[in-house]
Amino acid sequence: MIDIHSHILPGVDDGAKDSEVARRMAERYREAGVAEVVCTPHMDAEHRDPAPLREAFAAFQETMRPVPVRFYLGSEIYYYPCMADDLAAGKLLPFGESRTVLVEFSTRQETEIADIVYDLGVAGYRPIVAHIERYWYLKKEDYFLIRESGGRIQINAGAFAHEHTAKTAMFLLKQKLVDAIASDAHDDARRPVDFALAQKTVRRKFPRQYKALFESDFRTFTKDN
Repeated sequence: MIDIHSHILPGVDDGAKDSEVARRMAERYREAGVAEVVCTPHMDAEHRDPAPLREAFAAFQETMRPVPVRFYLGSEIYYYPCMADDLAAGKLLPFGESRTVLVEFSTRQETEIADIVYDLGVAGYRPIVAHIERYWYLKKEDYFLIRESGGRIQINAGAFAHEHTAKTAMFLLKQKLVDAIASDAHDDARRPVDFALAQKTVRRKFPRQYKALFESDFRTFTKDN
């Protein structure tokens, strides 16, 4: 099992504040049976320098050697107009050495996500839309357009705990539009690693999708199509 959206990398964003919190989060991953985790610190138009993140990741890997979880470095990029150019220039981090990118959009201003996904694809990238259940302005047809435009869809495991986001998550699962369920974990208390409710819901309501959603690996999201 892999978690493709995690803020476990300590001291770089609003996620784990230090290595001790990160260690406890890693233990939660181990207990949950998660074998691989993509560290996805926030990047945006104002934070486009991957060097500090690579340095932090190298130190993080050293501290995590005893933990039986494999970590990869990526990022969660808040979309901005010249994002594709900055990716090409090496200013932003895809998943590992791949061209897969986790992209976050505004929850305040309506955004043409399908068009942006298409343009990123034309530029040679494979976008995953982060926590799509949060974008209140999306209509049902928009989710299909995003997939048709080459995007993949990630929902948060925590979506099932809230009425509005649970409704969206259930619709997406019914339509078989979900590519990943991720933790989006930020710490070990307020926003912890917790897949229990999501796994229970999928196992009960959508058993045929369980393996694809909870038994995939890093290559599932980074291999060439």
